[in-house]
Amino acid sequence: GLVEVWRHRHSIAREHSFHSQVHDSFSRIDLVLLSSSLLCWVEACSYLPCSISDHSPLKVVMDLPEVLPPDRRWRLNPGYLAMEEFVAMVGNQIDEYLAHNGPSSSTPDYVWEALKATLWGHISSYSVAYKKKMNNKQIKGLKGEEGCAIMLLLEIMSQKNASYSFHNLQYLKYEFNKLMSQKVEFALFWVQQSYFEAGKKASKLLAYRLQKLTSSNTIHLIKNDSNRQMVTNKDINLTFKQFYSKLYTSESVIDISDINTYLVGIKLPCMDPGDRDVLEAPIST
Repeated sequence: GLVEVWRHRHSIAREHSFHSQVHDSFSRIDLVLLSSSLLCWVEACSYLPCSISDHSPLKVVMDLPEVLPPDRRWRLNPGYLAMEEFVAMVGNQIDEYLAHNGPSSSTPDYVWEALKATLWGHISSYSVAYKKKMNNKQIKGLKGEEGCAIMLLLEIMSQKNASYSFHNLQYLKYEFNKLMSQKVEFALFWVQQSYFEAGKKASKLLAYRLQKLTSSNTIHLIKNDSNRQMVTNKDINLTFKQFYSKLYTSESVIDISDINTYLVGIKLPCMDPGDRDVLEAPIST
């Protein structure tokens, strides 16, 4: 959940960030909320003087870890496989490549690897051109030529412009809705892939749920023996280690002489020699 940073760092302190001259009252209404999983990166949190505004700015200093760049691996858009133009282009490129680079010219492994690199270049070029084409269609649908913009359809219909019939307006709406439907379809596909991506890594949806569960169970503040608040992961782990080490460490000092004195004073019962002989005798039928 979200935690108010200043109160988390100053649990018993009193501070105000705004003074109301009308009501002559002080209040602290300027807050910064952070996820509990990010509190360990907060180094300092304090209010600054209200030199410009009548509200005191809140300064939060964080030492964030190094952010790794996102995964940039190229992936084929499966939506292209349903397009006849794309399938025909890939087929022609494969035929042309094999015509000049047959298995006789090199080993099959090299031919296959080079074919993948060649297709990757052609597919990337096709993808860029297709996206540019779709963006131009979208811009044309929004701004349009000859006054046929989708944003002006209602205005044209209200003015009853004779140069454009109702059927033409409906056709433009249909084309624009078709374009938007394709865009939503691609967006939904990538959303599903980002959540249910299969591979060496675990499912991203499962990872997200586990991360959310872990965040809800995260301990972001604890007090040590000196009643000081520990907020960083390192200090919290050290506090737990010291607590359990002290808990399972015996407070008494072991003295062998005390143990011997205690055992000597105990009179343990002894078995009668006759009963012992009976128990040790062989069992007879």
